[in-house]
Amino acid sequence: MPLNPDIWPEGLLTRPGCQAGAPCIVLLHGLGASMEDLAGMADMVDPESRFRWLFPNAPVRPVHVNGDRPMRAWYDVYGFDGQSAEDTEGLQDMASRLGALLDHEAGSGPAVILGGFSQGGAMSLYTALHAGYAARAVLALSAYLPLRARVPAATPESPPVFWAHGQQDAVLPISYMEIARQLLAASGYAVSTHRYPMGHTLCEDELLDLRSFLYTLD
Repeated sequence: MPLNPDIWPEGLLTRPGCQAGAPCIVLLHGLGASMEDLAGMADMVDPESRFRWLFPNAPVRPVHVNGDRPMRAWYDVYGFDGQSAEDTEGLQDMASRLGALLDHEAGSGPAVILGGFSQGGAMSLYTALHAGYAARAVLALSAYLPLRARVPAATPESPPVFWAHGQQDAVLPISYMEIARQLLAASGYAVSTHRYPMGHTLCEDELLDLRSFLYTLD
């Protein structure tokens, strides 16, 4: 069924799967980036087109750490130090909007695989864990765990989490992944963590590991 433009007026890119009804992967870009930022991952991770890929744009909004100047952001950001206040209302509102988009993309087929880079990965974690969206899996790429003091307990339906992070990440230190892994494991989530000799970016080995993880979901 065609997407109603009212569901996501900010725009999105798609790459179809090789078969109708292919499971869908939705990837959310990082703070200040756009839907084009991650689109190249589809051909690298899934050259056989076993999955359908969707890359939405975040809305443009004032962002505190950007001096309140507008940029694409899934929610407002007050700081990166792990002690800053968090935009709980913004996270809730965006998770509700994403839920409508994900429901449309899932249709009557398999649950959507939800992921993203940096802020997009954090948004994906919140949507699946805190907002309870029934994702097939969550892909957290150089991300952090939002509202980590309030992680809900896992249920039998909770998705597995693939978390990849750079050991030299100066934006979101790899300690963010280690803290999240401990908290999520203690709450009953299945988490696989992967470390790479890189900064706040992506690398080939990471994409190969992600490819292997996706194929275990079949």
